[in-house]
Amino acid sequence: MFDTNLFFILRFIGLIPVLVIALIVWLIIRSVNKHVEENMRKFTIINFLIGVTVAIVLSVLLLLGLKIFIPAPSYSYPQTAYQRCAPGDEVCYAKQRQDDMTKQENYNSARSTYGGRIFVGANIAGLIILILGLLFFAKKWGTNIAAGMIVSGAFGIVYGYVLGWQGADDKLKFLVGVIVAAIVIGSGVMVNKMRDRVAAGGSTS
Repeated sequence: MFDTNLFFILRFIGLIPVLVIALIVWLIIRSVNKHVEENMRKFTIINFLIGVTVAIVLSVLLLLGLKIFIPAPSYSYPQTAYQRCAPGDEVCYAKQRQDDMTKQENYNSARSTYGGRIFVGANIAGLIILILGLLFFAKKWGTNIAAGMIVSGAFGIVYGYVLGWQGADDKLKFLVGVIVAAIVIGSGVMVNKMRDRVAAGGSTS
């Protein structure tokens, strides 16, 4: 009974990122479409569904790509290691403990290297998707698609920081953070200028 409840709890927790993505995409599309004529509002729900689907699919592809090209190190915990030693054989026990410590140290080192690589990989992939989303928006190829791509790109950047924080060097984290901040701030300025041109009766192109 406990395992069943735990399973459903974990499944619910796993839905939280999806719900957050859906909410963000909804807010973006609603903000863009709030001045649209009333008879065009029926397309908002379709735009929302497409945007959420794009965000989820790209985020899953990003995770799968990172898993394929930057595989996580594996560690096999010995379950019956000490059972191979004869009773009272302290030399054997000591050797087993040393082997376990060596294996743990090697795993920690590999995990640290993996963290640095996943940090760089996830941030690069996230930035590429984010920039493509902004390009889609600037070219007016679809606000729904652009919103989904922007959210997915932001997810990749956050994922890289969360998963690779311990493995990445502080200088690298600072450098990547500066690049991300510059792109995000520059993108915000660009979108604000496009909005002002639209408000003034101009074109976004």
